[in-house]
Amino acid sequence: MHHARATRLLRTMICTLLLSVMSICLFCPFGHHAYGQALRSQETTNTTTFQLVVQASPHAAYRSESSFENKKLQRELEQLQAGASYTEPLPPDTTLIYHKKGQTQHYGVTENGELVDSMTKSIYAVSPGVQEALRTQVQALRAQHYGEILTWEDASAVIPKYSKFTITDVESGLSFEGQRRAGSSHADVQPLTKTDSATLKTIYGGAWSWDRKAVLVKFNGRTLAGSMHGMPHGGDGIPGNDFNGHFCIHFLGSVTHGSHSSDPAHQVMVHRAAGLLTSYISKLSPWALIDVWISGANQGDLQLLQVTTGQEQAMHVRSMRRLSKFPERDVSQLLELEAAVDVTVTPARASAPAHRRVLFRLERASLDSRWYIRSAVMQ
Repeated sequence: MHHARATRLLRTMICTLLLSVMSICLFCPFGHHAYGQALRSQETTNTTTFQLVVQASPHAAYRSESSFENKKLQRELEQLQAGASYTEPLPPDTTLIYHKKGQTQHYGVTENGELVDSMTKSIYAVSPGVQEALRTQVQALRAQHYGEILTWEDASAVIPKYSKFTITDVESGLSFEGQRRAGSSHADVQPLTKTDSATLKTIYGGAWSWDRKAVLVKFNGRTLAGSMHGMPHGGDGIPGNDFNGHFCIHFLGSVTHGSHSSDPAHQVMVHRAAGLLTSYISKLSPWALIDVWISGANQGDLQLLQVTTGQEQAMHVRSMRRLSKFPERDVSQLLELEAAVDVTVTPARASAPAHRRVLFRLERASLDSRWYIRSAVMQ
């Protein structure tokens, strides 16, 4: 009897031991899986999320953003080495932002995916694969941020007469609704409502103005690059919208109704709205470059002054307009040029305009290089 009981007890102990062993064997893979998940979770936690931000100018409120992860970029940022100097007159319009050891890091990113240190003006080398990944990200975000650049003929077909569309200022980010009422050489536009007129006035600091501003015209799923001014003039008003007349929106190659010629300041803003400001300026003749400088001085636009001179500078005037015509002169074989231009100018502390002459000195590094204004002396 005792022998049988002992046998049963022994069998129970053996079975319990076998079940424990089987349990360990069965659940070991699950244990390794859980451990692997924990490691991957820790690895994910340590992965840096990068943010890209596009702005037409460093202080523009209108911005587009995207986020992405790239472990290879993360590793390469730990061992960056400065390369060639960054020689463009304006910093990249795209910024790479990420957090490292509790601090926020910023690099400019060119359209080609090159990293730029804005402090040292140096390009930092990354591997071809990382540069291509950055290029793809930057170009996609810039395409989302900026507008299509279309000739006036094509733009006129996209936004026909009486079409209603959204207009966004690329600096302030403010938007309002407008309607094309007329215009054969550019679009004559009206704000739709009192609220839209008030927004347009806010964009111009609370006072109507002839200043040119880069805008995006959004209609039927398309976004066009344009340039507007903010001064009510002419006829054809929408009743009850608090806007007496119309304002104008120009596109690539559109001309004014009076002169039947392209307005230089409008064309600059069209290219700014398309994200093509620097490349456009780099192809201008000395005479066209002077016009851009005068537009920058007239509007107090520091970015235009910088892109024409290659230097950060300010010009304190209330208004400036060119009076004299430019001479027809061949400069194709010149590296330096001086030009005297008659202007009407209202100094910062004056109330009345005066006739003055500005002596411009321009130069370029080679016959294939772009022109820069190196000095502008008011006489």
